[in-house]
Amino acid sequence: MLEFIRIERQMPDKRPAVARIKDFREIYQAFSEVRAASQASRCSQCGIPFCSAHCPLHNDIPDWLLLVAEGRWQEAYERAFATNALPEMCGRICPQDRLCEGHCVIEAGFGAVTIGAVENAIAEMAFAHGHAHPLQPREERPEHVAIVGSGPAGLAAATRLRERGYRVTIFERADRPGGLLTYGIPGFKLDKTAVMRRIAWLEDSGVTFRCNTALGQD
Repeated sequence: MLEFIRIERQMPDKRPAVARIKDFREIYQAFSEVRAASQASRCSQCGIPFCSAHCPLHNDIPDWLLLVAEGRWQEAYERAFATNALPEMCGRICPQDRLCEGHCVIEAGFGAVTIGAVENAIAEMAFAHGHAHPLQPREERPEHVAIVGSGPAGLAAATRLRERGYRVTIFERADRPGGLLTYGIPGFKLDKTAVMRRIAWLEDSGVTFRCNTALGQD
């Protein structure tokens, strides 16, 4: 760690413009394992982590940056997922410049750690290497919880409820789940395959989605 003195801040590479003009896919490519580990090693591991303090979820950012720098990817995902049910979404679209990265203690002199890009890499590596296992509650509870809306709040709530063994059904009035993630954020910022992958993961975890269903009408 503390490699910010030697290693400069780097963002993920952009896809070539000649490729981007032909589709609406994401502009930035994901970090490779090597580049993510290199950028994570820039963290100063400060005693008071302002990045975590200014994160709405209070993610344990220095902890999973250290794990990535050490090549412990599965542990990094488990640590990130413990406080954030949608790390691949937040890594892509969260306004890090105003939150975690904007309050990184090395931001002024050396450029902030690329926290968002590393968070996204953690999630992508977890899915690529089979570390993002579907939820398996320790015990099943008899209660059945209904969630109205399958946007990020609904997906996160379903994740935490299912972890605790509740049966969960999400009602969505649109024809596809995802809410804002599907219909409100353009594909060049958030590829819809990432959204559908997380929804499929929730279905594998036992969550039921009922689309084309408006409560009070259907």
